Amino acid sequence: MKINRLLFALTITATILSTGCAWKGSKDAVNIIEEQPVTVETAEVLQGEIESTISYSGKVKPVKEIMITPKQPGKVIKIGFDIGERVKAGDVLLQLDKNDVMLQLSQAATAVELAELNLSKMEGSTYEQQLMQLETAVILAEISYSDAQTNYDNVKTLYEAGAESKFNLDRTESQLNQLKQQYKAAKTNYELFEEKSYKENIELSKIQLEQSKAAYNVVHNSLESMDVRSPINGVISARNLRVGEFVSNATVTFVVIDDSSYILEIDVGENTIGKIEVGDKAKVYVDSISKEVIWGTVTVLAPSADMHKQTYPVRITINDPPDTLKGGMFAEVKLIIEKADNAVIVPLSSVLEEKGSKYIYVVKGDEAKKVQITIGLFNDKEIQILDGLNVNDLIIIKGQDYLKDGSKVLISH
Repeated sequence: MKINRLLFALTITATILSTGCAWKGSKDAVNIIEEQPVTVETAEVLQGEIESTISYSGKVKPVKEIMITPKQPGKVIKIGFDIGERVKAGDVLLQLDKNDVMLQLSQAATAVELAELNLSKMEGSTYEQQLMQLETAVILAEISYSDAQTNYDNVKTLYEAGAESKFNLDRTESQLNQLKQQYKAAKTNYELFEEKSYKENIELSKIQLEQSKAAYNVVHNSLESMDVRSPINGVISARNLRVGEFVSNATVTFVVIDDSSYILEIDVGENTIGKIEVGDKAKVYVDSISKEVIWGTVTVLAPSADMHKQTYPVRITINDPPDTLKGGMFAEVKLIIEKADNAVIVPLSSVLEEKGSKYIYVVKGDEAKKVQITIGLFNDKEIQILDGLNVNDLIIIKGQDYLKDGSKVLISH
């Protein structure tokens, strides 16, 4: 029995000793784990220029966008350009049928010739000869008017039967009215010549000649306007017609944009408007074409706030856009509102915050030291350090979230 009790006591003692040794070994292992260095990435504190920016978004628009409408209605007989093609100011975009206008021009030229002849004969012949010329003019005008009336009646009949267009009906009616006025004018001239003195008739003939020339110029200008031209250098962004179509002077046939520069219009708050001026540079980013910055310039600052938005409209102009930039693209604009030279600069990601205080980990030997800092300007990449760091200090920029003051560190290369 004594032997069994002795064996039991020895067994308990051995177990206690064994357990004690195991616990002590585990504690040593914990200490070893805690002393393992944290792998971090570092960078030197730099000195240089830093800009504080504020971002806005908007859509790119061409500086000019011209909608082209014909001055005269007509039938399209030729189209000179298509979407995406470049044009110069004066290039003919489309041509309208000129036959009707050519006829009107011929009639107007004849009226000028008759007026010139009438004046010439009146100034160099007897009253009777001049009276005869006016009578002849009345007869010719009456014949033209009668022919125009017949033509209009025929077109109207066909129109009512559905065999003629409204365009041609309006055109023949216009010609009829024009010739009717010419007939009335010729008849009035003849009657006045009979009633008034020779001198008064000379003056009247001169007025008639001037009116005929003015009418000729109107028709001549109409003829020139049948060639619809581009008013600016640019590129065709839209085309809304086909050959053979009839277009009116309200039809937008082409849209031409001036892509030599683009603009962005943004709205800024009252805290920002006082920090920017006309001529300031702006950084424009269009991610759909490139990650590179496109430089713009502030060209317009509103003098007062928009009454509805309570913000200030600002226009950014891009004077040398890349060929890939297109109207309607989404862009981010960064306005430079403050700038500092010879500043102490670190990456924004290296700064940590705790209870309202900013700090950074600085490498000292093989340890990380927690340093409280005072910050200045910052942007989305960098931040200015006003106090707490010196140029060339080695700071931790990655892995700092796993550190505490005095932690052992291993610098990753």
